[in-house]
Amino acid sequence: MGKPHSGAAAPTMGLYTSLTRHVLAPAYDRLRGTSTMRCLAQLEESQWWSYEQLEEIQSRRLQHLIRHAHANVPYYRRLMDERGIRPGDIATPSDLRKLPPLTKELIRANSTELLADGYPREKLLEGHTGGSSGTPLCFHSSREGRMTHGLARSLRAMEWAGVQPGDRTIHVTKRRFPGAEPEGFLPRLSRMMSRDVFVDCMSFSEETLPAVIEKIAKSHPRALRGYASAISIIADFIRESGTQAPEVGEVVVGGEQLFDEQRALLRQVFGTEPFSRYSSFENFDIAMECEAHAGMHVNAEDLLVEIVDESGMPVSDGYRGRLLVTNLHECGMPLIRYDTDDESSFTGHGCTCGRHLPLIEGVVGKTGNTIYTPSGKRLSPLTLGSSNLAPMGIGRFQFVQETLDHVVVRIVPVSSLAPNEVAALPARVAANFGRVLGADVRIDVVVVDHIEPTPAGKHLFLISEVAPARK
Repeated sequence: MGKPHSGAAAPTMGLYTSLTRHVLAPAYDRLRGTSTMRCLAQLEESQWWSYEQLEEIQSRRLQHLIRHAHANVPYYRRLMDERGIRPGDIATPSDLRKLPPLTKELIRANSTELLADGYPREKLLEGHTGGSSGTPLCFHSSREGRMTHGLARSLRAMEWAGVQPGDRTIHVTKRRFPGAEPEGFLPRLSRMMSRDVFVDCMSFSEETLPAVIEKIAKSHPRALRGYASAISIIADFIRESGTQAPEVGEVVVGGEQLFDEQRALLRQVFGTEPFSRYSSFENFDIAMECEAHAGMHVNAEDLLVEIVDESGMPVSDGYRGRLLVTNLHECGMPLIRYDTDDESSFTGHGCTCGRHLPLIEGVVGKTGNTIYTPSGKRLSPLTLGSSNLAPMGIGRFQFVQETLDHVVVRIVPVSSLAPNEVAALPARVAANFGRVLGADVRIDVVVVDHIEPTPAGKHLFLISEVAPARK
């Protein structure tokens, strides 16, 4: 349906990446019962489609999702019936505004009604998110939506940075907690095939970072990827200490907002323009920078992204608004017009790469602050384990670091918790964060009725003005 634009980066494959692409990954798909590589091939073609082709496939997939939701999902059947909306009334993306946005509060209040009747429960995967604004959430995804379409979007996003399946990468992420359920055979096999080298960002300190940098240098990666704040901690240490920066290939950051000063730092230290990637636990990759670095391309074949004002109506290009996402492949627990709690804007212009996928500006919402401890740890907020709070029954939280050795965590329990369950929360929350922060940080947990937003109306889940400990 289209050919790559002449300005696009041409993918290169070595022997192992070719083996991965054509033999190992398809075989893994068969073992897992997924079609990730087939979907990746489709996405590699559709990224060059015209605007009209993209709009046509969006409309077709949206119509199927709406028919399914009305027929099988009690929440949407009730919502549409109450508003006098028939499935045929929502035929194009612009028709979606007939439905209200779906907030995290609505999901928590209607979690059972949002599950599709008759959808095999064994094909649903439970997920938890810590929430970019301090609103943790439990949800479900279908295996097809997450493991086939979601992973295919992730692989295409990495290809835009020149990274092919099977290329060696350094993945800066948080380790599994001691005592966590052992990883299964298929995930372990996937890790071996991907040749990812994992770096634990939960233990960063002035003592450990030199070994981290040495590990990166010895790996000769095609890319360094992970949380924006965690990789910025590595880059900041390199700059402060005068350490020689390792060759890392490309730098791909995500999981939180990439601030301008972080982008400049990564460019200065690693000598390459970082690729910013916007994703979520609920929808996997939503948007990603291409080689032109002119904004983030929305994965429009799979996802409908809207940017709206407080009333749920679209804002003009260039104006910031609430970011809503509709996953066109999620039939197990459809989240239609899902309010991400993030903000962005459409650029309104095309891209020199030749892709017609819509472009959004940098997403605002996920904090990029660093947490410091007396022992010298430097922690990304995403390593705290806040995704564990939703299953405890916590509707909102705020993490406040008042001094180097003291933090206060404010929590708002959901209304369904019994008094004895609420009483047990402070100890459980303190233990959860204490595993990461360490024994030298005192954690006070306070149960409150609500958490006040900032004067600008933002619900920040991390507030800290603490400087690092100097030895």
